[in-house]
Amino acid sequence: MGFFSDLNKRLTDNIYAHGHYLTDPHADDPVKLEETVELLMPFVRSESRELVRRRILELISQNKHEDLDL
Repeated sequence: MGFFSDLNKRLTDNIYAHGHYLTDPHADDPVKLEETVELLMPFVRSESRELVRRRILELISQNKHEDLDL
């Protein structure tokens, strides 16, 4: 497999395995959310991880399901 095919497969597998924490209407646990976002960090350059982590959490916060208290 090429690099991007392998990366796409790994990301897809990760989302299938853990994505329900981000989409489940009962997933209002901020610790679980941060743990899930942390699982994506191996795909991000180390010098950019804090910025990417913060932006992902901001996007989720801005677009969260109305029933959640994150």
